[in-house]
Amino acid sequence: TIAPLLEWYQRGLEIGDTASACWCLNSRSYNLFHVGRALDSIQEELEASIEVMTQLRQDARKMRIVILLATVKKLRGIDTEAGDEKMDSLLATAAATGNFSLAAFVNSMKLEVFVIFQQWEEAIELVQKSGNIRLALTSAFNTVRYTFLQTLTYFKAAQSASGKKRKQMKKCGTATLKVIQGWAKNGNVNVVHYLRILEAELDFLQGNVKKAEESFKAAITSSRRNGFRNDTALAHELSSSFYKAKGDEYWTNYHLECSKSCYQEWECSEKVKLLDESQS
Repeated sequence: TIAPLLEWYQRGLEIGDTASACWCLNSRSYNLFHVGRALDSIQEELEASIEVMTQLRQDARKMRIVILLATVKKLRGIDTEAGDEKMDSLLATAAATGNFSLAAFVNSMKLEVFVIFQQWEEAIELVQKSGNIRLALTSAFNTVRYTFLQTLTYFKAAQSASGKKRKQMKKCGTATLKVIQGWAKNGNVNVVHYLRILEAELDFLQGNVKKAEESFKAAITSSRRNGFRNDTALAHELSSSFYKAKGDEYWTNYHLECSKSCYQEWECSEKVKLLDESQS
């Protein structure tokens, strides 16, 4: 869908339909991010897109690009404090104006960062406080992506919990997992690697060690085969955590190095820095 979105953007400009043109440009930008395009090239496009939308006075669309740009720069370790302040300011504006859609886009990208940085406590807090923001995410890909991150967050919260809370988190994760399974059953090939990652985490949660190991391998393979560098990196890091819990030092380190290599390819400099620090 990425190439057609650029074509439709250009056609929209040609016929004077700037609103539709900027919608296509907005969707293209988020899709590029979610499929794992190198972050440095995405940043260049986002900065150019903001200039275009400013000229066309498409403020609502521009705001969503600003959110994505702040996320990309944070992942690259650029102007992180200014980016955090911008996101907090947008959330305050959304709360004051009742703009649930704006809040949904901010929170979906904040969750993206929490998951990439493996900040699971912050992630589950955001998921629980934000409510069902999938209803306000106008892009299909954004909705799918959030559902994946939400489900993963539930499973990771369950793994670190016990008793009633563990059961509750597992129940929530299983419910949203069924949504993704439905998309896969209906032929959405872009969710197959999401499904494999989540199945691996659920197997891990349930103590099915052998099945979890097979599922993590399938998650890495499907993510890499479909060209999702960001999710290949994530799958490797989750695999590393799995093997660490097993006490297998070799595979723990192997998958951590693979994860770091993938994040380097994605130009996710801040994450690479964090992984280096964790190994020092």
